[in-house]
Amino acid sequence: MEPVSPHNAPRPVELKPNRRDKAREAIKHYIRSHQMKAGELLPPVRSLSEHFGVSRDAAWRALQQLQDEGWINARANRRYEISEEVYTRILGSLKVKVLFTGRNYINFTGFRRLADALKRECRYHNMELAIELLPLDSKPSKHVWDDCDVLMIDSGSSRGILKHFSNFEVPVIGLDAEYSDRYHLNVVTDHHMGGRLVAERLLGLDSKQVCMVYFENSPARIKLRLEGFRQVWLESGKPEKSLSSLVIPWLRNHFEVSLSLNEEMKGFDGKTDLFVTDGNLAVSLLEVLEHRQVSVPEDVRLIGYDATQMGGLTNPPMTTIQQDMDQIAKAAVARLVEVSNSRDAKGELVRIPPHLVERISG
Repeated sequence: MEPVSPHNAPRPVELKPNRRDKAREAIKHYIRSHQMKAGELLPPVRSLSEHFGVSRDAAWRALQQLQDEGWINARANRRYEISEEVYTRILGSLKVKVLFTGRNYINFTGFRRLADALKRECRYHNMELAIELLPLDSKPSKHVWDDCDVLMIDSGSSRGILKHFSNFEVPVIGLDAEYSDRYHLNVVTDHHMGGRLVAERLLGLDSKQVCMVYFENSPARIKLRLEGFRQVWLESGKPEKSLSSLVIPWLRNHFEVSLSLNEEMKGFDGKTDLFVTDGNLAVSLLEVLEHRQVSVPEDVRLIGYDATQMGGLTNPPMTTIQQDMDQIAKAAVARLVEVSNSRDAKGELVRIPPHLVERISG
């Protein structure tokens, strides 16, 4: 008998979802989206089969499986009602609170997108969501744990939570926060990969020199972006001297950032391409370059990071790295039930890949 090797081993059979499984998932979505309560009746089998475009047999078998899973109960008239179990255990049973950095509004535009994505996901799963703002570097109050089963926190809020609380009264999920084994789960963008994507893009455009622009005292995620960029750039054979850095003091005011950039750019040679690790900083730098009559992309190319919405309105439209906030929200919400049932922090880290949005600037 011929020995089995990686070359002649049988390929695993990929099982495609059958009509029953598709109908089952469709009925689950119907229950969630209609926010059905315990005791409410589902439409008759005939109506379900017509609504979802499946046979009555597939719809009936899907209902049988949902009954086995505890979603529905059979009634004597061949109708099915939402079970008490599914309402209390699966739908609407969790109260989720998200803590974002801000005073009057969420500071970071990427997290504003994440907030919208979390609202959609929690609404889809019939989970109650509350959003609170915590001013940067402020001490969280003890009521932050009140009236929630799971707390989610962004990177800015993370510092206050870790500094002022040694124990968490509810499970905590970090949203692109720096890693801590005190979190049950931390869902982050793969920032190292984001930096690599920028380097690959500029190498493909035959860039000769690049200046990396970032705020001083940047958090760990910015450093990962820089490390990823440097790795790919130098591994391509480019010399160390082809890389330079421009460090800008962190300022909250957009106008002050632009003034600082304008001062720093006085010695700019107008030939070095730019990787800007922050979306707002990239938008300010494009304005300064226009003011200094440096043409983008004719003279220099510029690639930003997570300025997708703003970048579409700049002059010229900005090439940028897009963080997939929808996937971060889906990954976090998908694990909520599991996390809420565990009081022991696991420190699990889930990385979500970003992607490059190609526009005119680079």
